[in-house]
Amino acid sequence: MCETKINENNNKGNNDSNNSENIIIQLKKIFRDENDILFLCHHNADPDAVGAAIGLKYLADTLNKSKNKNIRISANSVSKLSKSILEDLNEDIEIVYSPKLSKVVFFVDTSSLNQVSVDENKLKDSKIILIDHHRKTDLINLCDLYIVNEKSPSTCEIVSNIFREMNIYPPKNIRTALLCGIVYDTKHLKLANEGTFNTIAWLIKGISFQKILYLLTQESDESKRIAHLKACSRMELRELNKCIIALSHVSSHEASCAKTIVSIGADVSFVVAVRKKDREIRISARCRKSISKKVHLGSLMEKIAKKLGGKGGGHAEAAGLNAKYEKGRNKEEVIKEVLNVCYGVFKEEYINN
Repeated sequence: MCETKINENNNKGNNDSNNSENIIIQLKKIFRDENDILFLCHHNADPDAVGAAIGLKYLADTLNKSKNKNIRISANSVSKLSKSILEDLNEDIEIVYSPKLSKVVFFVDTSSLNQVSVDENKLKDSKIILIDHHRKTDLINLCDLYIVNEKSPSTCEIVSNIFREMNIYPPKNIRTALLCGIVYDTKHLKLANEGTFNTIAWLIKGISFQKILYLLTQESDESKRIAHLKACSRMELRELNKCIIALSHVSSHEASCAKTIVSIGADVSFVVAVRKKDREIRISARCRKSISKKVHLGSLMEKIAKKLGGKGGGHAEAAGLNAKYEKGRNKEEVIKEVLNVCYGVFKEEYINN
């Protein structure tokens, strides 16, 4: 698979291989022989996660001829954009907070366990497979097999290339789902590379690109617009060697708020959302490409997460983390403390690089 770097792990994190052909053979065998498969997406699953999972499920359904198979996709939530795409394509995803684990569990577009709601101890009874394009985290150590390519702009592109390696041409609705994921995660092709366009050319036969753009167009709802305005109004700006760092907090939509803050002028943004009801702290970080050349946000959020007792990861320019919120603690104090940790770790990384 020339467009992706493929790694195999047969001994829970002890052995890497770049044998693409062997990986495809093993995947085919799993799809063909295993009747109980779960494709698990991260929380608030975006079009890339959803499209990749739909593609993988189609492969499993196609190759497995058993009449007694249980092959499903699950997420504890999906984004509004993903929901709209699912409705248009007439595809279903199981929405449940903590899904029943299958004999085989695929983590799709999901780089760490903090992005899903599963019992890590119960995962030991399942065969774990990871298909992803984010920076590797400790999740790799649980995997029996993984395909990870950090240079791929989307997980849907990786899945599309799996189709090509297996010499299977997907039907129109599956190709539409994959195209939506690719266009979404490449920011409408701004992050696309030569391989991306090659994959799109292979997928798009009989599909209007305008239809893909239409499916990915959605007017922001009122709650998101208000969150963006609040995030901007609460911003604290700090300057470090001409780098503008913005720190803010909201109750929801922290990822899109972080993205908006960078789009209006900040070099780096950290936006915290404390969910007292869920006893959870979420942090989203975004930065300009020039900053990512010095500080990889995925790596940075892993380090911050360890300080906060959580788990994090992501891309060079976009990353996040989840950590536990201790009951009884003052929310404002927690927000201040967390943002200071973010700034402190970033400052150390930025100066040292």
